[in-house]
Formats: sequence, structure tokens, C-alpha cells
Amino acid sequence: MRKIKVIQFGLGAMGSMMAKIMLEKKDLEVVGAIDRKPENQGKDLGIVLGLQKEIGVIVSNNPEEVFKKSGADIMLHAAVSYVPQVWEQIKGAIKQGIKVITIAEEMGYPFSKYPSLSEDIDNYAKKYRSTVLGTGINPGFAMDILPLFFTGICRNVKEIKVTRVIDFSPFGPSIQKNIGIGLSSGEFQQGVKEGKLPLHIGLPESLSMLVHGLKWDVDEISETRDPVLAKRAINVPGYMKIEKGNVCGFDHRCFGIKNGKKIITLEELGRVDPKDKYYNQIIIEGDPRLVETINVPPGNITTTSHAVNLIPVVMNARPGLLSMFDLPVAPAIA
Repeated sequence: MRKIKVIQFGLGAMGSMMAKIMLEKKDLEVVGAIDRKPENQGKDLGIVLGLQKEIGVIVSNNPEEVFKKSGADIMLHAAVSYVPQVWEQIKGAIKQGIKVITIAEEMGYPFSKYPSLSEDIDNYAKKYRSTVLGTGINPGFAMDILPLFFTGICRNVKEIKVTRVIDFSPFGPSIQKNIGIGLSSGEFQQGVKEGKLPLHIGLPESLSMLVHGLKWDVDEISETRDPVLAKRAINVPGYMKIEKGNVCGFDHRCFGIKNGKKIITLEELGRVDPKDKYYNQIIIEGDPRLVETINVPPGNITTTSHAVNLIPVVMNARPGLLSMFDLPVAPAIA
């Protein structure tokens, strides 16, 4: 059986983890690596990943050249979060018929926020027989696909609430900056007001996927963002020290409202304190009422593993812009 040839686009904390996981898989072959950081240019991917050995793949800042010369079947993308930016970075791969899996949060379900651009991406992918999928642990699994899975054993469903208390300490500096770690409460509030602190990107996308899957209708989607302040000094491994009273996390909530009532509540409660308790809870009000609580492993390993495990599934998927709702279960690959 021929190995699936893969390009890794983006070698930050998440992209590097993806590349390492792919190098462990017997049916995958990494044939290209793209990264914008000047210090990585021209270096062997193995050295950039800290593997202390060369693997024969040179990191490039010329995406179009990699797309044309690598002979890749599919690309994993981990570089930006927003749909318009993703589109600019992946269209060259699509034109070469390369399939794309991106962990850009807005790509988890872009159809509601970007209907016109989503149609353009879908048509472009179909034209070149490519498939484009946005996924991750959230959106792409914990707050959308998993709750939808549980509703399958319900006679009826009236409300859904998903609470995810997640450890953000393993994520890189760029994500720490996005969630305001280390800021004062005033700086946090100002950053949210000015749109400089997106916190968790993807809650409206997960909510839209739930609405789509259940064939519900909501009148309004609203969000709230609040800081969590440290009650003591906290050392974030490999990143920084947070002083008592400064931001050590956030409470980000998204509501789907129908006739003035919250019928869907999604809570992303991000923390960087190793002493906190992390969990994922799904409550489905219906017949029967379900309460499912599971542990939450670090988001870096779950997001990246999920993306890698989806490679064989996406290779066999129909062309176009898809969401996780369109695909079968993707088990772990050897």
C-alpha cells in the first residue's frame, strides 16, 4: 500500500506536534514543510522539530513551490485562525488537487459567518477535486460532534449545555497572548472591547454546527467574555509567571437563543493553573436527560492527533468544503 504523502503548513506549537505525530505513522510520509519564521528556513524538518536527526525534508517559505514539487496528497494546516487568511494560504494547494485539513478555528463551521466565501472555497475545491476540512478538538469534536453523537440516543432534545474547563498552559505564546494571560483585569476588559483578545475562537462555529445537526433554529447567537484572576502567583511552564491578581484564565460563553430562552449554552473556561480541575461536561435536557462528564487531556495533543487521524478519512471524502458533520468516525491510525 502506498503511503499518503503529507505537507505540514505551519510549525508553531501545534504544527510541530502534528509533524511529530505524522512521522510516527507507518502509512504517512511527510514530503513538505512550510513555515514563515526566518530561523527555520532551509533547515531540515527533523532538526527544526528537535529530533536531533535529519529526515530529508527542508523547511520552506515558498508555499507555491512546495505545492507544485512535493507530490503531496494532503496538507495539514496550522498557521492562522480566520477563514479569509486560511483561504489565502490554502488556495494554492487546492489548485494542485491537494486535500487540506486545517485546525483554524473558524474553519470548523464557516458556512454561517462566511456564506459567500464558503461557497467560493467549496466551488474551487470541487473544480480541482480537492477536499477542505476544518477541525480540532474544539471546534470539531468536544462541543459539537460529541454532543450531537449523544443526542442520537434521545427521544427528544430541548436544551444542550456543554462546559469545557481546559488547560491552556501547553499552548504556545501566540495563544497565551490571545487569551490575555498575565494582563490586569482592566487591560483584559479593554482588549476584549477593542477586539484584540479573541479568547477562544470557534464557539459560534460549534453552536452553528449543533443547530445544523439538530435542524433547530435560533433567533440570536450571543457571547460573553470575562477574566479569571489569579488568587496566588502561578508559574506557567515554559512561558511566564503570573502575579497574584492578574489574569490567569477566562470564561467565554456562547448562547443560542430562541424566543428569549437559551436553548444552547457553550462554556469554554480556559485556565493555566496546574492545580485546577479540568473536565468536559455535556448536559442534554430531553428524554432521557443525559449528563456526560469526561476528562480533558491537553488540547495540544488532542487537536493535533484528531487532525492526523482524519487524514485517511479526508482522503476518501467527496470534494468540496466539508465540516465534521459530513464525515464518518475517524479512529486512531497506526
